[in-house]
Amino acid sequence: MTTVLVVDDDPSILMIHCKHLEQEGYNTLQAVDGKNALDLVEQQAENIDIILSDIQMPQLDGYQLCEKLKDDFSTADIPLIFVSGLTDLQEKLKGYSVGASDYITKPLHPPELKIKINHLLETRQQNNKLNQQVSDSVSTALQAMTYSSGMGQVLEFYNNSLNAKTFEELSFNVFEMTRAHDLKCSLYILTPGKTYTFGDQNTVSPLEKNIIELARKQSRFFDFKNRTVINYQQFSLLIKNMPCHDLERYGMLKDLLGTLCNAIESCINSLLRDNALAQKDDLITTVRNAMENIEKTFKKIQKDNRLAIDNLTEDLEEAMMTLGLTEPQENNIRQIAENCLERTNEIFYQSIVINEEFEKITDQLATEVNKTGS
Repeated sequence: MTTVLVVDDDPSILMIHCKHLEQEGYNTLQAVDGKNALDLVEQQAENIDIILSDIQMPQLDGYQLCEKLKDDFSTADIPLIFVSGLTDLQEKLKGYSVGASDYITKPLHPPELKIKINHLLETRQQNNKLNQQVSDSVSTALQAMTYSSGMGQVLEFYNNSLNAKTFEELSFNVFEMTRAHDLKCSLYILTPGKTYTFGDQNTVSPLEKNIIELARKQSRFFDFKNRTVINYQQFSLLIKNMPCHDLERYGMLKDLLGTLCNAIESCINSLLRDNALAQKDDLITTVRNAMENIEKTFKKIQKDNRLAIDNLTEDLEEAMMTLGLTEPQENNIRQIAENCLERTNEIFYQSIVINEEFEKITDQLATEVNKTGS
């Protein structure tokens, strides 16, 4: 029910005004002068919808009452209607200048008063709604500015982290980003051969690590009390002071952290690819070095074999001249030497085949590296 505060120093007029208002369905409060009215408003501002006030009163007149109400933020939006026998333009202008919403001359006409009260109440309701819309718009704009600023930070993080050579460098960039939003975090990274844990305070306790590992079985965003674990394929990010109770800030941070984590995942995959390429490059270098050594060894073996056979042939020729062998015996020994040379050559050519297989392996590794890098 609408409550009207009626202010008049004449008890009979005060009673009449209240009677008319109550007959129209309004609830009324009474004040015998401006000071009494001001005290009532201070005590019950949230219960008073409109004020109907005389102008000429002792202690605090209607103009002074209106000025004090309009100067107070908590009461400034309460509509005030002056009811007075003063009808000249100057009085009405003065009432307008101190912030009154309307002016009714005595004697009071209840139908007119009802129309004016309903109009002012409707206007106040519309103003309150408009103020709320403005407040919501400002809040939304501030959120958008905050989110836009955060997105700029994510972009800067991504640009910096693309140049990171290690997971330590990546974690440093992550914590710079989260500290900018007053978040305390730990980062857990999984690779095919090893897991890494990093904390913004340099250490991650065994229990904290275990909690992250268990939380990886939960949803993408897993909240417990004021903590949140964000799970991605290659990592998990633990936020140790997530404002879960502040739904507005939580929602903004959740969107921002989701974007940040997409960037983290991309950077981790890039680091893993770089490491794999480096390992393949190392393997190719090792194989090529081994092949070069093998080739040198093969050439030395071939040279040594030929030299050994040549020496053997010469030694046999000299020996046959002094041994007094028959021609068939000499031919037999020569055949043994030739057979030995053939077997040696067969062994050497088999090693050449092995060398060719090594070359094929190297080419295949090089092809795989090019595929990964493209």
